[in-house]
Amino acid sequence: MATTEITPAFPSSPTAEPSSVPQPGLMPETRWSLVRRAQTDDDKSRALAALGEIMKLYWEPLYAYARRRGESPSDVEDAVQGFYEMLITRGSMQHVDKERGRLRSFLLSAFERYLIDQWAKRSTAKRGGGKAILSLDQEQAENHFLKEMSHNLTPERQFERRWVLTLLARVMTALQADYRRRGKEEIFLALQGALEWNSAEFGYAEAGEKIGLNENAVKQAVFRMRKKFRELLRWEVAETIADPADVDAELRELLQALSD
Repeated sequence: MATTEITPAFPSSPTAEPSSVPQPGLMPETRWSLVRRAQTDDDKSRALAALGEIMKLYWEPLYAYARRRGESPSDVEDAVQGFYEMLITRGSMQHVDKERGRLRSFLLSAFERYLIDQWAKRSTAKRGGGKAILSLDQEQAENHFLKEMSHNLTPERQFERRWVLTLLARVMTALQADYRRRGKEEIFLALQGALEWNSAEFGYAEAGEKIGLNENAVKQAVFRMRKKFRELLRWEVAETIADPADVDAELRELLQALSD
């Protein structure tokens, strides 16, 4: 079943506010906390579960990268499964160090090498007779990829673009959860359109009618929602880089990837 993808707009002024730590339980585990668990947890099942969560998070960017390289949809899913298994068997995640840079750069580089190595010898039968060891939504990833086929992007840029959209979707999910926790999900659903790229067309009066607020009150509510979105986004981006001081530069780079 195809899914509708919401593309929130980036804050126009990413330096307007410092990043803040969301309330406990608001955001999913960060990539680096998952990496640390995959590296150090003595319980193998928990370590593998952490690695699986990392791969699910980066699944669509890796999918988009391989598809742009010319791989078929079935071969891409097969390749990601094999890449995941390779990370397990070779203990590759033990070499990942937060201080050395971005996790996504490490994964993209490792995946690229894996695709080259497997180009001629990839075989599902050699990896358990076709049994998937990681649950992935191939249909959704393919739908997203096909929507972006008109973009003239390199595989690397396609990976970056899909990573940005994955990141934004993660923030939107956390934002909705925050409103739900506070008993205000109805307000979120009515106003979420104000966070999209075409938010200039957002109808404040129409949204107000849905939730019983006048237009001025809706504008104030949208301001608060955008402020919370910026806070969550900055926190999420800070968790992907080694130095929190690089958040603004990273936001600009992500914006450029999405603009492409």
